[in-house]
Amino acid sequence: MDQKKNKLTFIIILIMGFNTFSQHQTKLVYECNFNSETDLEDWKMEGPGIAKVEQGKLLLYSKYFGIVEQFYKENGGSFTGSNSEFYGSVEAGMKEVVPNINDYYYDGIFRGGHLVYWNTFLTPDNYIIECDFQSLSSNALHMLMFSCLGKEDQNVFDSSLRKRNGVAAQYTKGDLKNYRISFFAPGRGTSNMRKCPGRILTAKGDDLTLQNPNVVHHLKIVKCNNIVDWFINGELCFRFTDDENNFLKGGTTAIRLMVPAKGLYDNYKIYEILD
Repeated sequence: MDQKKNKLTFIIILIMGFNTFSQHQTKLVYECNFNSETDLEDWKMEGPGIAKVEQGKLLLYSKYFGIVEQFYKENGGSFTGSNSEFYGSVEAGMKEVVPNINDYYYDGIFRGGHLVYWNTFLTPDNYIIECDFQSLSSNALHMLMFSCLGKEDQNVFDSSLRKRNGVAAQYTKGDLKNYRISFFAPGRGTSNMRKCPGRILTAKGDDLTLQNPNVVHHLKIVKCNNIVDWFINGELCFRFTDDENNFLKGGTTAIRLMVPAKGLYDNYKIYEILD
């Protein structure tokens, strides 16, 4: 009896492995290699972010990154993705230059300084996102957002949606629906996936960007029907199956950075899954 169980278990594992790593039939539908500043015409910034092309790569960081970097140097700490001591220094810096500072508060608490960098291409329902990533800061946090639409399936730039400026709750508890995966989170050690609205934690896996934080890592999201696979450097970190009837389909994608993060992105590609 035990031999039969072991054989059945082996077959199940084999089938799961085949389903996870089998190759989809795909077609490249969007590509951005950041070889010139004109490549940034496909992108739109929300929040106080800086985006520029340097040596054929996209450099991304917040205008207030330097303030936070200096804060942690003086206080001997670091941002792992959960603590938020840096907000006071960012708030003080923004008050000097931003006339509508109240727009960066949520529930009476300052939460400004972060950025969301939208790619304006609208994906098909089933697709693959690939890009290269390298952190330029030891602090967290980076995210990829995907399948992003308004709650009523509007384009994220539709005028009927509320204005956004990088404050997290506008993307997680507002009038958008989306998936997002966060990574490069020193101290946490996992890459996490959430579904919004609601900021629902759906999956956790290894954050392989932390194994060698100073090198280039290849990121890959495979979103096929209600299944999302997350790969770092070709290794599957987790698979999420959205069992809800309202699983997300196509939409807009974005890169999100919190204030303490700084990084390079390159070879941003979107493939349509044909099978």
